[in-house]
Amino acid sequence: MKALLLIDIQNDFLPGGALAVPQGDQIIPIVNELMPAYDLVVASQDWHPKKHGSFAANHEGKQVSDLILLEGLEQVLWPVHCVAGSEGACFSDSLGTERIGHVIRKGGDPLVDSYSAFYDNGHRNDTGLSALLKRENVTEVHIAGLATDYCVKFSALDALDDGFQVSLIEDACRGVDLVKGDVERALNLLEEKGVKRVSSDELLGETFTLYRPTGPEELAKLEEANFAAWPPRLPDQPIFYPVTNQAYAEQIAEQWNARDSGIGYVTRFEVKRSFLKKYPRKIVGGKMHEELWIPAEELAELNTHIVGKIEVIKSFKN
Repeated sequence: MKALLLIDIQNDFLPGGALAVPQGDQIIPIVNELMPAYDLVVASQDWHPKKHGSFAANHEGKQVSDLILLEGLEQVLWPVHCVAGSEGACFSDSLGTERIGHVIRKGGDPLVDSYSAFYDNGHRNDTGLSALLKRENVTEVHIAGLATDYCVKFSALDALDDGFQVSLIEDACRGVDLVKGDVERALNLLEEKGVKRVSSDELLGETFTLYRPTGPEELAKLEEANFAAWPPRLPDQPIFYPVTNQAYAEQIAEQWNARDSGIGYVTRFEVKRSFLKKYPRKIVGGKMHEELWIPAEELAELNTHIVGKIEVIKSFKN
């Protein structure tokens, strides 16, 4: 089984945070799109005490980015960040946390930093992540998150050492580049060690499958458009919301469309993923109940990004 491992997508690592990774927020829409493709999603979370030894503020006369020895290990000094229980340590509100199955916290020992989601920097403490993945029969790990040249890199290396196949989703990661070239050096090292470098497009494809439950009136308009475009919304319909899985579409078609109109249909269509990235995916009930919210005034543009025909795949009669 494949698992998606999300590294430290926390407020302090995003723009405006205490240790912001440049453009770190840009990975969140990609990560949200990736999560439904995996049976297991695990997220790591930096969770430091205030007096952590990696904080420059806890070393008199030292500055951020200085190098020191901390309990025998070389340590970069950082701003105070991701203090346990703080807002900065929380996951971004934009992250679809309802799809995260397990959270692994790291960095709780004040005497050693923990870049990797698997072990601290001295391999003295084990977070339990490896055991969790093996217990879930995971053999392959795909990694996304922050930052490429620190926590992502060391997590990938430890995953390899623990016997997992590892892929790094490059467009779903961003780096610090404290020393210019650090990110590219990290990527090259990972590739040399056996990590596969992939993109979200490679994993998910160029198009995304959407479903829409519909009634007979809307279906008639689809027929008029030769099943190539959705009809404009009515004035009281400000949002066009297809759903992201067939089971949810069937539930609505059977329980609502068929009840109200005598018959309900489930349609399926493909849309270019590059177009959909800007639209929020909303969980409106259980995990299955996920919708894509597209403003009515942008429906015409959506229609130009539909690939192929809109298909009717199922019907329900009252």
